[in-house]
Order: sequence, then structure tokens, then C-alpha cells
Amino acid sequence: MSIAVIGGGIAGAALAWRLRLLDPASDITLFVGHHSVRGDATGASGGMVRGFETDAESCVAATESLAELVASPVLRDWADYREVGSHYVLEPGDVDVAALASIVEAGLPGSLTWSAVEDLSEPCPLRGLPQGAVAVVERQGGYFSPHRLRTSITSELLRSRVVVSQEPVTGVRPDGTLQGVDRVHAGGFRAVVVAAGAWTPHLLLDRDPAADGFRTKAIQYVRCPVAPPGLGAFTDETSGLYGRPLADGGFLLGVPTQRWGVDPDGVGVDPSLIGTLLDVVAERLGLTLNPSGLEGFGSADCYHREPGLALRDLERASPVYTFTGGSGGAAKTVLAASRTAAARLLDRVATGHAGGSQAQR
Repeated sequence: MSIAVIGGGIAGAALAWRLRLLDPASDITLFVGHHSVRGDATGASGGMVRGFETDAESCVAATESLAELVASPVLRDWADYREVGSHYVLEPGDVDVAALASIVEAGLPGSLTWSAVEDLSEPCPLRGLPQGAVAVVERQGGYFSPHRLRTSITSELLRSRVVVSQEPVTGVRPDGTLQGVDRVHAGGFRAVVVAAGAWTPHLLLDRDPAADGFRTKAIQYVRCPVAPPGLGAFTDETSGLYGRPLADGGFLLGVPTQRWGVDPDGVGVDPSLIGTLLDVVAERLGLTLNPSGLEGFGSADCYHREPGLALRDLERASPVYTFTGGSGGAAKTVLAASRTAAARLLDRVATGHAGGSQAQR
């Protein structure tokens, strides 16, 4: 069978890799030339990983992904994984932390502890947290480089007879025909998977992105030269602040944007959001940062109304699928999600089943 995967980011590379591992005989083409990898979400991603997530399905995927990563010396090297620990802080009563913690415990035994912030065995490095805020602390957590992982996987694909094409795909028709590529590569695929992150809605021709459930959103963070003492990777849901150490001794810090519907080819840094970030950093970390000493980064990611990185059908009887919609956290779940997506795609192609609208996680 012949399968095309469109996307030069971590999602597309990981899916093509899983497909090759599961079916060594299939013809797989990975198209990576639809945009510059320097400006995509994979290139800009902080790559924070942990097992804990606030919904069970994502928690399972994140835990499985992290467990596979820490168990594999090859993957750790490919991804430049750094185990610096993880803090996740959330409002009391937001979710059933005990149930979610049990998911992580099953996959990463002994890694996670949780309690009210004031009951932690060691002082929480974050300040000014609401009374009763819950802290989830993971020993096995930290960050990796999504850019390095996709580069490593792409090199492995070339060694395993996957065609990696630099041709810039400009669109995909519902019948699976590719636009913008050589006629030899334009058709004939049993399945076409658009895994192009924020570019996915733009590549789906004759489709309404809103009706399909896709939206783009700007992501932004800064690199600062000062590292808060005692912090590994962290997410503070009570303020939106997140961050993780940098290899050079600095720190990556960010807060969510509210810039929806952005053009992924034209996302810049929003100075007003840097101002907001500095205020939150002063409140939660006690740091006074000079804006002139910060380096800002902006990119875009693709979100779906049903959150989660998953294989989704385009429409009934169409050979086109999408593999995106990671809701800004695809790096945490990509190993598990790509394995599941590849298995289900091969099953659907082998049985001649196409169509429907259900996400295949």
C-alpha cells in the first residue's frame, strides 16, 4: 500500500516512523517541504513532558509517551531528553487528582506525588499561590527537543526506505490529490494524512476549517538569562505561567496567548504579552526581569474542538485524514498518539474502510 504523510514537524515524522515500524513493506512518502521548519511549532516548542494531564485520555497518552521515552536509550538520545522533574499546580477541586495520579502511577511507578501546596515535603518554588492550590510533583519529567527528535526520526526514515520529499505541498483535495507537487507524486495514495500542525487547515482544500473543528492559535515564550532556583519544568494553571530550564543556564518562560485564527506564516512576538509575562513572573517567581535581556519567540499551533493529538477522518469515503489538534501539548503525547494512529490507519487501509468523522486516538 502507498501512504503519504504531509508535515515536517514532530507529528508527521513520528507517524511516518510508526507506520514503517508496523509495516516494513508499505510505500511511505513524508512530505516535509510545505513550510520552513524554523518557524513551526516543533521548532519553537519548549518540549516539556510529564505524565500528569487534567483529563484521563490525555493523561494516559502522556504517561505512555514518557514511559517509552525514559525506557529507551535511543529515544532519549534522539530527543536530547533532560530529566529535571516537573511541578504542575492547579486550583483545588478542578479535577479528580487522585484518579489521574493513579494513571501516572500505573505507567511510571513512584514518580508522582501530590498534595496541597502548603503540605509539600519541600517548599514550592512558586509564590503567591491561592490557598489550597494543589501541586503535582513528578520525578520523571522534564523536557526534550522536539526539533532534535524530528530530525533524528527523519534520518532514521531515510535509512528505512521511507521517501522524504522536499516538494512543497500547497493543498490536498478530498479525493487525496496533492497540489503543488510533481504529477508523479500528486495521486495514487491509498491514504493521505495531513499532519502539518498549524498549516493543516490551510492545506485542506474545499473545506471549512471551523466546520472541521480546527483553529490556529499563536504561541509565545521568552528565553531569559536568569534561572529561578529550585525549579525544573513547571506549569502553574492558577496564573498561566509555564517554563523550564535551558541547557545554557537560562530559563524558558511563557503564558498562554489569546490570539486565535492567526496566519502561521505571519506570527510575530506580541510585546504586550511580554509585559503581562513579566508581571506574572514577578508575582509567582519573585524575579524582576529586564525586557532588554529577553529573547522572544512566536509561532502557531493547531487546536481542535476535541482536544488531543489524534487521527481524524476528513469525510466519508475520503482517503484523507488529519493527525494534529494537539492543543498546544503534542510533544507530551506524540509517542503514544503516533503509535495508536499508525496502527489504526493501517487497519483502516487494509480493510478498505474510509470515511466517518470519529477521532482515532
